[in-house]
This record gives sequence, structure tokens and C-alpha cells, in this order.
Amino acid sequence: MKSLAILFISLFLLPGIVFPQPEDQDRKVEVTGEGPSRIAALTDAKRNAIEQGIGTMLRSQTEVNNFILQKDQVITHCQGAVKRYKVLSEKEQDGAWQVHIQAVVSMGTINSDLMSLKILLNSMDKPRTMVLIREQGGSNAQNRIEDYLLRKGFDIVDAAQTAALMDVDPSVITQALDGDPAAVAQMGKQKGAEYMIVGLVNKRIMSGVSLISDSGMQSGQASLTVRVINCSNARIIASKSANSAAIHISGETAQAQAAAKAADTLMDNQLFEAIIGSFKDTVNNGASFEVTVQGINSYSMQKEATAVFEQCNGVVSVNRRYFSGQELGITVLFKGSADLLCDQVNGKTMGNAVMKVTQIAGNRISVQVQ
Repeated sequence: MKSLAILFISLFLLPGIVFPQPEDQDRKVEVTGEGPSRIAALTDAKRNAIEQGIGTMLRSQTEVNNFILQKDQVITHCQGAVKRYKVLSEKEQDGAWQVHIQAVVSMGTINSDLMSLKILLNSMDKPRTMVLIREQGGSNAQNRIEDYLLRKGFDIVDAAQTAALMDVDPSVITQALDGDPAAVAQMGKQKGAEYMIVGLVNKRIMSGVSLISDSGMQSGQASLTVRVINCSNARIIASKSANSAAIHISGETAQAQAAAKAADTLMDNQLFEAIIGSFKDTVNNGASFEVTVQGINSYSMQKEATAVFEQCNGVVSVNRRYFSGQELGITVLFKGSADLLCDQVNGKTMGNAVMKVTQIAGNRISVQVQ
């Protein structure tokens, strides 16, 4: 019985168990490679398979992010992404080889590659991220999350600015976790953050485990709940939680270690993938911008203004929200940043009138037609 109890405690306190990657992390592709020899053609085919996997992940923004200039570096770093392949056909003509293969590409390998991640972050204009985790008696979870993101190349808001917010009314964070992130988004914008990770840590000492009590060791428990908020539109892009435990002769230390482990578990298993998934969606499908155009005095003029946005490079769609008096409201889905969109719009002419961007605030853009 005693050995069973020890086994239970050991399993309960494990920092994490690594599970196999799900099948959807692998993608089957068919590609062709060419070269002066069979080996060279096969190598080229493998590179093309990786490139197709990278394209699926990022749908390269070549004209904005110089993806082509960095692509070879990415492919080199991702050579292990081709897990297996099968030659479907091959031919040689006049000293030139062509090999057609079916390859299984590990999207997980590509996704975790730091070079690929760097390009993704650059395509998002390296959004500044602020981490604000409320934890009684320490900042163990916050430190772990910040360190994790820094290792991945994220631009983290200066710790001093974050510390200045730690005295914020606890109800603000509670409201954000309960589904009202507008106040937190406003805080983030004031500090220059595009994204905020806010959360709460609850810690306690586990009682009633006699084996730990007999040894003088204490079991610290921690539960961590966080939300990731896009400060430009106050949208929640991820909501996750994790639990962990640790033992130490000091109850305070045990709880601190448990909080740190909970943060590690959260980032490794859930939160990081959710953040990256949101970034990929923005790069692939575009970000939403709310645009107000002033000085529109007729129905035909509002159609002209809408057409200006529709003709911008990178615009996926333009939807009219309202047209009232002198004001037109539209939602623009755009593959790029607010600055890139405004660069294309500012100075555009509509007959004798000129468009001028007057304000950019997150995902909200104001334009005056003069």
C-alpha cells in the first residue's frame, strides 16, 4: 500500500509528460525536383516539400517581409522536417534528372523552428507583448512566461512598465478573465503593447498526504488561468489554464515552484500554440481594421472611397458598416499592418478631393477627405 501511495505522489508531482504529436502535425505532399544528378534532383525535391510546408504555414508575404531572401535559411534549418518519402517517378534526359516524390512533412518541426517563427513575427511587425500575472507573494509564473517568449524571439514590454501596473485594481484582471477584456486592452495600448497576457495564480499547500507530512516535506499546489488579448480590438485570442504541484521542505518555496511549473506546462502544451495559431491566421487571412472616412457627402462618393481601399495591395475584403451624413464606416480585412495600409491610402485622389490619414489607434483608422 505504501509503494502505491509513493507511486501516486510521484506521478502527481511530475512536471509534465510528453505525448506524441497528433497526426495532423504531418502533411503529405507531392513535389518534383530537378538537378544534374539523381541525388541533386532528390535533394531539390525534398527542399520543395519543405517549402510547400512553410508556404502552408505562412503563405509568404514576399513583397512585405523579404521572405524570399530568408527562405533558404528557413529550408536549411528545417531539413529534418521531411520524415519520409517515396519516389513516384524519375527520369534522366541529356544529363538532367527529374525526380517526383511523395513526402511526409512534419509541420510540427517547421512550426517549432526558430527561423520560421522569426519570419512569422516579422510579418506581424514583431508585436510587443505585455505579461501581467497576478500571483500572491511572487511573480514566478510571470517570469517563466516572459522568459519563454523572450527565448522564442518575442518583443516583451519592459519589466519596469509591467511592474507599474501590478498595483492595478485586481478586479480589472478578474473582469478580463471573466470575459471583459476592454480595460486590459486599454492598459496595453497605454504602455505600447499590441498583445497582453493576463492571468491569475491560485496557490495552496496540499494537506492529508501522510507520506509527505512524515518526511517534513510540503506539497505546493498552483493553478494558473490566463487570457491573451489583442489590444487593438480587445478580442480574446486564447484562454487557457494549467495546474501543477511541487514538494519542498518550505511551503512557500513549494508553492512558488508549483506556480513556475504551471506556467511551463501552460506554455509548452497550450498557450504558445494558440498565440502562434492566431498570428498565422492574421498573416494568412488578414487583420481587421475599422476605418472611418470623414467628408463623404454623397452615395456615389462613398462608393469611390470604398473602391480606393479595395484597390490597395493586400486588401482581402472591404465591408461597409454605415454611411451617415458626412461619415462612412468600413471594415477592411488587410494582410499587413495599419501603417502599410495607410501608406497606400494617404494621398489618394477622388476627383478633386484627396484622402489624408488623420489618426491611427490600434486597429482603428481615421481618414479625412479634403
